[in-house]
Amino acid sequence: MVNSVLRSVTVGCVALLFSLALAGCSGSDKKKAEQAIEQDPVPMKVVKAEVRDVPSWGEWVGQISAHETVEVRARVAGFLIEKNFEEGRSVKKGDLLFVIDPKPFQEDLKQAQSGLEYNQALYNKAAKDLKRFKKLFDEGVVSRDEFESYQTQAATYKAQLADNKAKVENARIQLGYTKIYSPIDGVIGRVQVDVGNLVGQGENTLLATISTMDPVYVSFNVSEGDYIRAMRDKKARESGDRPIRLILADGGEYSQPGSYDMINPTVDPQTGTLGIRVLFPNPGNLLKPGQYAKVRVRVANHENAVVIPARAIMDVQGMKSVYLVDADGTIRNQPVKLGTESINLAVVTEGVKAGDMLLSEGINRVKPGMKIKPMVVPMDSGEQAQPAAQDGEQTQPAAQDGDGNAAAPVPDEGQSGSDNAKTGAE
Repeated sequence: MVNSVLRSVTVGCVALLFSLALAGCSGSDKKKAEQAIEQDPVPMKVVKAEVRDVPSWGEWVGQISAHETVEVRARVAGFLIEKNFEEGRSVKKGDLLFVIDPKPFQEDLKQAQSGLEYNQALYNKAAKDLKRFKKLFDEGVVSRDEFESYQTQAATYKAQLADNKAKVENARIQLGYTKIYSPIDGVIGRVQVDVGNLVGQGENTLLATISTMDPVYVSFNVSEGDYIRAMRDKKARESGDRPIRLILADGGEYSQPGSYDMINPTVDPQTGTLGIRVLFPNPGNLLKPGQYAKVRVRVANHENAVVIPARAIMDVQGMKSVYLVDADGTIRNQPVKLGTESINLAVVTEGVKAGDMLLSEGINRVKPGMKIKPMVVPMDSGEQAQPAAQDGEQTQPAAQDGDGNAAAPVPDEGQSGSDNAKTGAE
């Protein structure tokens, strides 16, 4: 009985010692694992903040209009008998477009010419009589009253002759109006009146409209505050370097650069905006009057600005911050203030300096205080600080300068038109 108890106690002690040994081994392994983690941080990509000259861009919604638009109208009354063009096609200045029945106007011209010839004959006879009676009057053969009567008759026929000449010229002009020619080069639109209809009766009937499609205007408005800030930016105004781009409805950028054409002399008191008009080449007639497009203008150039990738920025309830990486690989959260932002780059005005390492990828998988193995990768040199276009967006505020103020794309008012900063693609 005693031996049995001793054997049980011995077995229990051995089991207890074995369990304690296992527990001790497990704790040691856990500690070694933690040390291994501390000694082997996870490699992660980081970028260094850089100093660059960064352009900032503003966007405004503009509407396209034709450079010239002419309404082709009937200037005389008559039946339309010819149409000599295809709707929607290009026409040249001087092309014959319409013909109104010329027969009534040809008869009017014949009648006016007949009256001219009749009065010409009367005037010629009166002139000969006056010459003869002038000689007789000088010789004293006829009285002054007789001479003056012939003088008056000749003057009357001369006046009638001038009136006849005017009637002939007017009849010739009216006949000329029966043929309607294109006044400009452009694209002609839909015919408003079909052949066979009476036109010009009581009004100058609209027949068609011709629009010049190359170049085209794009008009947009900037706020009064934007205009004032832009005019105060003397350096930007004097440089005249404000490239103009056009973003079309499909989100793509138009291949041709624009140039300033005109600035309204007054601010609209109803809206508090100033109208600006720019000119875009349109060699392929891609741009159509009536279309809406975004006008993108470089409004400022931030020199020696500290830039970081936009993907590195965290936004928590409006508070912007980034994860900086210290030299030992420790991650810390750093609040920042931003200037110009874009889909690729952002200008930092406070919180980050050139050369600081920051996490640009995997920011959702780390926390402040963690250590990583930084792998420095270059910042994409092709990234440009341009505003991000969003699907369905109708309007977008102007780009902001470093103080958070918008800047308008306003050139020097004394340089509007063809002399004003004609820009090319950069």
